[in-house]
Amino acid sequence: MPIKVRCKECNTSFSVKDEAEGKRVRCKECGAPVKVTAAKQSKKRSRSSKPADTDDFLATLDIDKLEDKAAKICPRCGQDVDEDDVECSHCGVDLSTGRMSEATRRKRKRKGPAVEEFYSKSWGDAFTFLKNHKGLAVKTFFYSFIASTLFFCAVFMMMWCHRTPPRAFWGFIAFVSIMAIPGWIWFIQTEVVRYALQKKDKLKRINFDFFLCSALGMKFIFWVVLFSLPAEAILGTLGYYFISNDSIPVGVILIAAGFIPTFLMFPLAMPHMTMVDSTPGWLIHKLGKVFLNLVKPAIFWCFVFVVTSLPVIGCLAAIGAVYGNGLNDFFSNVQYNSAIARDNGAKEYAEENKIKGFEEGPFVGKTPAEIDASILIAPSILWALACLFYAPSLIYNARVNGLLALHCKPDLGLITKLSETKYVSKAEREKSDENITNPLQHAVIGVLGGAGIGTIFYFVTPYLPLLLVWVLFGISLLTLFVCFIVTLVKMYKIDGPLHCVLGFFVSIYAFGKGWSYASKDKEMGKTMLTWTLFIVVINIMAYSMEAHGIIEPEEKQNAAAPEEPGPADPAMEAEPAEPATP
Repeated sequence: MPIKVRCKECNTSFSVKDEAEGKRVRCKECGAPVKVTAAKQSKKRSRSSKPADTDDFLATLDIDKLEDKAAKICPRCGQDVDEDDVECSHCGVDLSTGRMSEATRRKRKRKGPAVEEFYSKSWGDAFTFLKNHKGLAVKTFFYSFIASTLFFCAVFMMMWCHRTPPRAFWGFIAFVSIMAIPGWIWFIQTEVVRYALQKKDKLKRINFDFFLCSALGMKFIFWVVLFSLPAEAILGTLGYYFISNDSIPVGVILIAAGFIPTFLMFPLAMPHMTMVDSTPGWLIHKLGKVFLNLVKPAIFWCFVFVVTSLPVIGCLAAIGAVYGNGLNDFFSNVQYNSAIARDNGAKEYAEENKIKGFEEGPFVGKTPAEIDASILIAPSILWALACLFYAPSLIYNARVNGLLALHCKPDLGLITKLSETKYVSKAEREKSDENITNPLQHAVIGVLGGAGIGTIFYFVTPYLPLLLVWVLFGISLLTLFVCFIVTLVKMYKIDGPLHCVLGFFVSIYAFGKGWSYASKDKEMGKTMLTWTLFIVVINIMAYSMEAHGIIEPEEKQNAAAPEEPGPADPAMEAEPAEPATP
């Protein structure tokens, strides 16, 4: 009986004799070898077998045996769950009750982990993260120690040299070196927070870029200054006043208190710095609103930071308390010897070039002070220990900050993507009602607000330090100047350079034009409100300073007769006292 085979190469079917079974034959179409196998014969059902009775089958069927009792499913969504599960991972219902708990409901509505989990999870999670990134902590120690050592050496050379070019060079080296340390802090914080927001527990390889870290360090310092300026304008001025009156502890405490708001808002600013738009992290008023909603997590991070930084603070306190006077004497002697070398070098140069009328410096011929470098040994060891303790605490605190960002993400207001910029023509902008403001309303608010602030200033002026009064007056003048410049820029854009120049020389013209723009521009309305407010404030401040004797009225200054020059004071003509040698 012929056997049918099929070629696997060309898919052609053909028949061969049954004698070829088990052998290979050539395909009639493509010539490829094809193995001949006998076809399997299907078993024929016995005619004597009877079909099963359906009623008997159903009667003998045991449904309990068909059920998989080892499997556990969710009563709501039917998802397979483990024996130890309390809630369904798919729909979140309680497996015992079939309903969703209130805590799970809040968590799902929030679209992220609950803030309450942050406090209990942070300690252990951050420690595990630190153990997995021991190499990064070791790198941080070496980078910080090398950068700080380079800084101290550059400062020493800057004090040692007495010529301007080398002093400028070593000053630049010192600045770039010390900026690398805060820059590395900024870099590590942003990287760890970014990976935490992506729910990744392992960082990629992080390399140290010295000049990138120096640039980030300047960015960090600028951010600190920006956020500390409002508080330091008051507390810092008061602190300087107390220090100048020999109340050093009180002054130092006041100056340090001015940095507390910046310290509290730092963990909330770092998540914004990882986004495509970091603007909210640079705006005090926006970050302040976020801080009011997240006071507890921010304070918790600051608490963790202080606790983990206690060894570092202890080392730095020991350097200042035990070796502070010795280090001060050491660097004073270095500066003293540099001054001697400077004056002696100037004298030699004058003698070589025969410069007439040359006056010798006060340090010519002085004996250089002896410099004992052994005073640097113990502080250097303590500084190395401070760097050693600081490295793991930086990684640990960065991870805690990342967990804060992850748990508080819905409340931080992060800008994860940039909105599409849509062009709107000038005509459409002018027709829009969104930019229309009421100039009269803004003017009334500005006048009344300025009068209120000025009145408060009038009554508190006698109780304020003189320096603080002048600082507040200067800030008010600076605000007026900024509003004036903003108005001039607006005039240049709308009316051209001629009106801008006229407004520069005639400020009342710029003031009037600003109010005309305010009726169609919302932002310009805010600028003119601020300008009006501070015009009133400055006038009341000037009147208050006159009334309290801080400045003399112009009439008294013109009426004062010029005094005749008297005989010269011998004390003023005397030679300056010889500086004390250490």
